[in-house]
This record gives sequence, structure tokens and C-alpha cells, in this order.
Amino acid sequence: MATINAIAHLNELTKDVKNDYYLTPQVTGTLTVSDIIERIRKREIATKNVDGAAFVQTFLDECAAATAEGYNIVNSFFRSSIGIQGVIYTDDLGHTIPADRLKVSVNLTQGDGAKAAVESAQVYTFEQAGAIGPIIQAVSDPTEGIAGHLNPGSMVLIQGMRLSVKGEDPSVGVLFTSVDNPETTVFVAPNKLSPNTPSKLQFVLPAGVTEGKWYVTVTTQSMGGTTKSLKSPRSFQFADPITVGTVNEEEDDRPEEL
Repeated sequence: MATINAIAHLNELTKDVKNDYYLTPQVTGTLTVSDIIERIRKREIATKNVDGAAFVQTFLDECAAATAEGYNIVNSFFRSSIGIQGVIYTDDLGHTIPADRLKVSVNLTQGDGAKAAVESAQVYTFEQAGAIGPIIQAVSDPTEGIAGHLNPGSMVLIQGMRLSVKGEDPSVGVLFTSVDNPETTVFVAPNKLSPNTPSKLQFVLPAGVTEGKWYVTVTTQSMGGTTKSLKSPRSFQFADPITVGTVNEEEDDRPEEL
């Protein structure tokens, strides 16, 4: 029996269920005509007098040619049909129309053989959580463009991925935490952010964020660039403390030289 591997992702959208997952198939690889012929050869079906790859390619080319003549193709693996989208006018009636004026496509659906094969397979699932939380890549004052440095009362630019600050949880927003006094925090609500996008947050630095070093944390319930919301908020704290104003970097714990 064949086995299909599937990745299980925790479903963050169902608020009442805590242990449900959705699955995406893990692709084993991509096979060309020659790869399929090699599989057939291993089953000792192909004969020495037949070029299997050439035969299969000829079959597929003939399917394509017949489709261009208006035929639907039906076999055990797929069923094909022709689709046409576009607009024509009265003057076009009774005349041939170049295909590049219209969107002509070949629509493929599973054949009976393909359907039977996958329905008889077993599915092995394993967890691999999707990337859904915010990620901060840079914090700066856009008026000076110095990474990791902000000025009191000036603008703050946070850049990254999946940053949109949205949600009803009270923790949703941008939080500054003092490095020297971790109990000192300053919160920036979502309505103070403009722009507030997946890649960029901008706002005026609150007066409470005084000169010194601060950690910056973004918390959101937004699921990337979609309109969907996560059940619980996700947070990301920028690894390096941000310097606000002028800080004497020489004041450290290193022993003085004798």
C-alpha cells in the first residue's frame, strides 16, 4: 500500500478547539516522462523493442494536439476540458478569433485511476508548525536611519515580517521594556501606529521611553497579510536592546586598567 506523507499544522483559527490540525501534503519529488518510464522498466513492463520515453511523449503530444482541435481527453490519470474566458463583440461573430485575444486554457481533473490510487493509500502525518508570528528585523529612527538607535520624541520605524498589529487582546501592541529596570514598561496601542502593515510599523516614540536601553516587543493576533485572526496573541522581542538618545557605552563592568 502506498503512503502519502502529510505535514500537520496547528489550526490557529478555531477559537473553541485547542487540538485541531490541518494537513498539507509533503511532495516527495517531481517526476518527468523519463522518470515514469524508469519506474515502468523496473516493473519489467517495457520491451526492448520500444522506446518507452518516446512513446509516452508522443502520446502526450498527441493529447495536446487533439485538445487544440477541441477534443476532451479522458484516461485513467486525468480528464481534460477546454476553458475559454474573454469578451467578443458583434463584429467578431462568424469569424475566427486569435487565441491571444482570449484566455484559452486546458482544465485537468483527476481520472478514475488516479482517484482510486490515492483513495487506497494511507496518510502518515507529522507536525510542523507554520510560520505565523511576527518577526522584527530592524528598529530605527527613519529621520536618521541608524540601526538600533532612537531619539526621544522622534519617529520609530519597525521593519520585519507579519508585523500587522491587530486583535482584541489587551496585550496587542508594541511594548518597550527598560533593560536597567525591567519593571518599567511603555505600551503603544495599535491605533497609534501608522502605517501598520505586515512589513512596517511607524509611530512617535512615547515620552515615557526615556534615554537608555530598551527591549522592543511586538504582539499581534493578525495572521500575516490575511484578514484572519489567531486564537491567542503571538509576540516577538527584538534580540538586541535599542539605544534611546545618548548612552555612555563606555560604562560597563570591565575592570579598569592598572
